[in-house]
Amino acid sequence: MVQNSIIWMKEFLKESNEKIIKNIKNKKIPLIDENQLNKFYDSLEKKEIKIITYFDPEYPETLKRIFNPPLVLYVKGNTDLLNKKGIGIVGSRKYTSYGKNIALSFSEILAKQYIIISGMAYGIDSFAHKGALKSGNTIAVLGSGIDKPYPVSNTTLYNDILKNNGCIISEYAPGTPAQPFRFPERNRIIVGLSNSIIVIEAAKKSGSLITARLAIESGIDVYAVPGDINRKSSEGTNNLIFNGAIPIISETHLKELFNINNNKIINIEDPLDKKIIAAIINGYESFEKIIYYTNESPSIILQRLTILIMEDIILEDNGIYYYKGG
Repeated sequence: MVQNSIIWMKEFLKESNEKIIKNIKNKKIPLIDENQLNKFYDSLEKKEIKIITYFDPEYPETLKRIFNPPLVLYVKGNTDLLNKKGIGIVGSRKYTSYGKNIALSFSEILAKQYIIISGMAYGIDSFAHKGALKSGNTIAVLGSGIDKPYPVSNTTLYNDILKNNGCIISEYAPGTPAQPFRFPERNRIIVGLSNSIIVIEAAKKSGSLITARLAIESGIDVYAVPGDINRKSSEGTNNLIFNGAIPIISETHLKELFNINNNKIINIEDPLDKKIIAAIINGYESFEKIIYYTNESPSIILQRLTILIMEDIILEDNGIYYYKGG
């Protein structure tokens, strides 16, 4: 992928100014010489950062539908997640225990069948990622350079996402500091990767309402969790519902809205078994892919797969595993 991007960028730099302007649709890009470019790519490889350009086959198709899609994505982790069905979960940095608990539970439920996408900000975003990691996978979209977790207090979460086969992306080059104006720009990428947006908790001027507005403008369904009418922390979500967002009134309602199967995974306590089932649901259906997804040894995975088959939770056919609950 990096080599292809190098070739593309070298060819790009050779184009006439007129063609460059046409190709990038009036975006401004600083042109650099080939030696600088090679040094830049070498530094990315050392940091295990991949580049996906707008013209690469790996570039998410859904991201192309938004206004001003990023020309380049910097990516760490599992790039396969970028083209899977995702749900964006966002909310306020100033959260209540009510918002925290809903973010954790909703993301854990949805991650069984969808990739959870959020901005890794303090508050609701962080809880969305943490809940997702309990049962499935997540993508974090940064408002800073790909190597600059923000806030710094989320460095552990950043590492946990990568350790659990998740994905972290940014349109900003490595080393780019977080700035207030970059977070609204990041929000459009969350929208572009998502099939739906859920706002968990938001005050009247919460930045997550920008995400909701962008989703509406892009024709994406917006859902919101109703809150206490006397709390400022719920003014934003309640207003969204008043203006047409789809309310989610319970976990049961959530499962109905998103066709989440009420099945055996709910009763499974073993964390590795949950991860194996999440792997199968997310398309990692062969033995080798399950090992890759779970990052466990072949012998342990084989043992757990055998037990899950005996318990009639999964089945195997010609080397492909299927989850019988859904």
